[in-house]
Amino acid sequence: MTTTADVLIGAPERSTEEGVVGYAYTLPRSAALPTDTTTALPPTAEDLGFVSEDGLAISTDRSVEPIRDWNLDDVRLLLTEHSATITFTIISWTVAGLKAYFGDENVSETDEEIVVKINGRDIASRAWVFNLKDLDRKRRVVVPNGAISSQGEITFVKGENTPLEIELTALVDDLGEKIYIYTAKEATDPVV
Repeated sequence: MTTTADVLIGAPERSTEEGVVGYAYTLPRSAALPTDTTTALPPTAEDLGFVSEDGLAISTDRSVEPIRDWNLDDVRLLLTEHSATITFTIISWTVAGLKAYFGDENVSETDEEIVVKINGRDIASRAWVFNLKDLDRKRRVVVPNGAISSQGEITFVKGENTPLEIELTALVDDLGEKIYIYTAKEATDPVV
């Protein structure tokens, strides 16, 4: 039976750990990724900081080619292309967020400053995890193999934050999957 509890909003689940924003993370592709909404992330998970109010957008694109019979009626569709992309904007200039945007080898830090290099080098794909929560219902979006396919314009404007817009292309993992979305079911009251 459908209830209003099945109408979920896309709010982030904030970490309860002091000093951690904790809802958008990146990890090495080799990391053990969560397969549910409650498993703790491995220590290699890096907090990306705050994500803009636009949240997270997942887009899929399917191209098909029809097979027609002698009467020229469509009788079957063949999938010819499929892609999945995730778009979000980091608004914190943390080392982890900058490395996610520019690539690990293009960001360094000293005690006094962070240095970013912009160049045409490849940025290695990595795993990405986004934690969401609405009331008591958790959701988790896991991208096991996400490659940056587009970076938004970096604008430096007085009175505005400096956003880092990322578009990921979800590449297939070892099981042929691109994105996993885990959603906790509504807790039920025990029968007395």
